[in-house]
Amino acid sequence: MDEHYAFFLKKFGPAMERREVPASSIAKYKHRLPDQLLDYWADHGWSGYAEGLFWTVNPQDYEEIPMAFRHCCR
Repeated sequence: MDEHYAFFLKKFGPAMERREVPASSIAKYKHRLPDQLLDYWADHGWSGYAEGLFWTVNPQDYEEIPMAFRHCCR
């Protein structure tokens, strides 16, 4: 565990409701997201912290949101 993640856990507590991240998701976001984030996903999954205040999430669950706004901003 690196010092930044250790600090985060100290401030916000342990992970809750952990979901394992499939290797296919990590591969999909390789070279698109920071390696450190992908390492966190691999080691700790997608989880909530601070009693649900902060979450690491599957970006695929939110891919349609930007598309919903593309027509309103022209």
